[in-house]
Amino acid sequence: MSSKPHSNSFSLSRRDWLRFSGAVALGSTMALAGCNTTQLSGGSFLQPWQEHIDWTPEKWRVVLTDMVELGCDSLFLQWVGIEGESAQKWDARGRMLQRLMDEAAKVGIGVHIGLPYNDNWWTEITKSDRKVANYLQKISQHCTAWMRSVTWQNHAAFAGWYIPYELEQYDWGRSQARLDMLANWLKQLSDVAIETSGTEPSVSTYFSVMGTGEQLANMWSYVLDRVVLRPMIQDGVGVNGMNNYANLEPLRQMLLKRRANFDLIVELFEMNPDAANVVGEFQARTASLERLRTQWNIAENYGSRRIVAFALEPWASKGTPEGAQLRSVWKTTMRARQLQP
Repeated sequence: MSSKPHSNSFSLSRRDWLRFSGAVALGSTMALAGCNTTQLSGGSFLQPWQEHIDWTPEKWRVVLTDMVELGCDSLFLQWVGIEGESAQKWDARGRMLQRLMDEAAKVGIGVHIGLPYNDNWWTEITKSDRKVANYLQKISQHCTAWMRSVTWQNHAAFAGWYIPYELEQYDWGRSQARLDMLANWLKQLSDVAIETSGTEPSVSTYFSVMGTGEQLANMWSYVLDRVVLRPMIQDGVGVNGMNNYANLEPLRQMLLKRRANFDLIVELFEMNPDAANVVGEFQARTASLERLRTQWNIAENYGSRRIVAFALEPWASKGTPEGAQLRSVWKTTMRARQLQP
């Protein structure tokens, strides 16, 4: 996925920035937001890549057991494959997914399976409304046919479908035509997701600096009046700082008022201020523990059903100094919060 124009801290997709310098330090603290509290459940994203295809069941078991030890009961598999014109096209729908699902069932993690992802997204949605509508229709036809053709929803580890596209108000909330286009597309995907799994799909959203918080809230109000979905809100702190929670407040208040189920994705990194925000040059570093605790305090009372981290694997491995530090902080700080009444 290419970098998002006008985006927040996910301006390079989660897939992109993990591969750039500074990501190892970033990952060591990601798990702090992917854990259970007394009232919330937690989870983590996992971005499958070519290297995951050859993982043995034993490897998957170790990784998933580590996630459970960090308090996670949900895993969001970003996608089952990358399609489009990219040289990085690949497919994980066979042996890899079977191994992941089998081992997840053994340790008690529910897996939300990401639909096939078309990596032309950020280019295609900048085109004319007619071309965007045709593009969305192709995605819908492909993904709905795939959901109806598979039986993963019968697996003990299956927890739901994830729509692997990140939605913001600049591209989708700026005109009635775009709003209708978005709602119709999401309804097609959601209807089949519910038909095949019995539960609503999840999809990520974020605040674009090219729009307003009210536009984002209005966009989602319009969508949720017409579509059964679970939004996942990216907190945007990694680039925009803690003030980004203010940008998200209209969306949060709207969701709380309508008693909607939604999740919070907490970003636990900060972009190096001198780094250019372009593919290949994005650099991130670990946020301070003080900032992470501030985010966690907000997350605990945000009203979301889940707090979801990104990419516990591979950055929170027991075999790394960063992973050891993570577990030390977790045991002395976050576990205590789980026990609070």
